Amino acid sequence: MADKGKHGFVRSVRRFFWLPRDMPRRPAAAGPLVRALLFGLAMGAVFAVFTPDDDVVTPSLMTVIVWVAMLDDVIKGVRHRWPAFLTSWAVCWSLARLLSAKMPGLGDSHWDEFAAFAPATAVSVAVFVEITRLPQNRRL
Repeated sequence: MADKGKHGFVRSVRRFFWLPRDMPRRPAAAGPLVRALLFGLAMGAVFAVFTPDDDVVTPSLMTVIVWVAMLDDVIKGVRHRWPAFLTSWAVCWSLARLLSAKMPGLGDSHWDEFAAFAPATAVSVAVFVEITRLPQNRRL
């Protein structure tokens, strides 16, 4: 970064939020996100089994693993990257809240949290991939 001059950092931050117009924007690949989802589900199950119920480490951290994989696609410059990322985050959060509130029998254990966050995380991956597959506006 030292060879970019004093405006190199500003250009890097600007590119993170606004890609150049001539840069190709492809849809997100589903394979790496599904692998991240499966890894996150495995880690969530491990957290549910091996951590005490009063511990800070909870199965909801499996969503962080998936969100990091999605953020990697956002950095690479997929089509509709920020709306897809923010929508998938909102869908995951609201579906997890809805499932934890409406499912009878969900208590305060980690397995109950896993039961709420596992389908919410899977749906958020599907939402992210499908939004990036929407056609791109040619005027931009």
